Amino acid sequence: MRVTIKEVATEAQVSIATVSRVINDKGYISSKTRNRVNNAMRKLNYKPNIAARKLHGKQSKTIGIIIPTLNNPLFSELFDDIEKHLNTYEYQTLLCTTNNSLEKEKQCFELLKSNQVEGIITSSHTDFLDNHTFDGYPVVSFDRITSNRIPVVKSDNLNGGRIIAKRILEMNKSYVLILSGTKDGFYKNDERIKGMLSIFRASDISIGKAAISFASPTNRKLALIEQILSGKKYDAICCTDDVTALLVNLVCTDMNYHPLVTGYDGSKSVRTLFPNLITVKQPIDQMAKLMCDILIKRIQYPYFISKDEYSFPATLIN
Repeated sequence: MRVTIKEVATEAQVSIATVSRVINDKGYISSKTRNRVNNAMRKLNYKPNIAARKLHGKQSKTIGIIIPTLNNPLFSELFDDIEKHLNTYEYQTLLCTTNNSLEKEKQCFELLKSNQVEGIITSSHTDFLDNHTFDGYPVVSFDRITSNRIPVVKSDNLNGGRIIAKRILEMNKSYVLILSGTKDGFYKNDERIKGMLSIFRASDISIGKAAISFASPTNRKLALIEQILSGKKYDAICCTDDVTALLVNLVCTDMNYHPLVTGYDGSKSVRTLFPNLITVKQPIDQMAKLMCDILIKRIQYPYFISKDEYSFPATLIN
């Protein structure tokens, strides 16, 4: 059961009005009384109701961020850049990670709504966005087209897939596996895969396709990759993200098997630690800045009309 402000007041032996003044930093409160109230809130694990603060004329100055995981360098870098740009607007962040779980995503949105965040930036990979209006919250999506209600900021995934495929052909590869880091990639018309196929199918090469679940534990992914590659002799493996590409390289090394492996995303840490990986770089910092700019405009100007989609060029690395 949620702790009430009345219980805090009783614990601190002060009035409810005094607790409210401490929470909202309003009016004179002696340091002794302030410490008593703060100690009571800590003891009872009381979380101030941000919605109530807004009713007293105080904005939460908080943006909710929903991403699948921080274990992927792409999302870690994205969150760092979003936080940096929101700080210039004097906004703080409330981070939720979902591991691509629909149920967890529902919980995240409920948490953010209960804390009355002023807007949400999300990298949803479930169907949750398609079926909710978010009660009027300004929402911006990263790399996932949902509807004209939610603007999306993305890289040119279609062309990114094309330039990877062209590089493969330049290197005279003839038996190519396209490996998606999520099973949705082949069922929801993934633009990266569509771009690759548009080039490969116009050439005289053999193409294989496979997928592994983004949400699987690393050991499970490694086992699945080994199973997919067992007995096959692909001379190139095109992955739809860098993490999958790095796992493929690990498995191939253990198998003493040396196909060309390509990735996609090009985060700073991957480019630094694995400089020889052929990949496509998304301009994460620029995309993060634009998402923040759009969201703040939608918060400050409720009638601001954004475009449905903002696309940045993707660049081949190596």
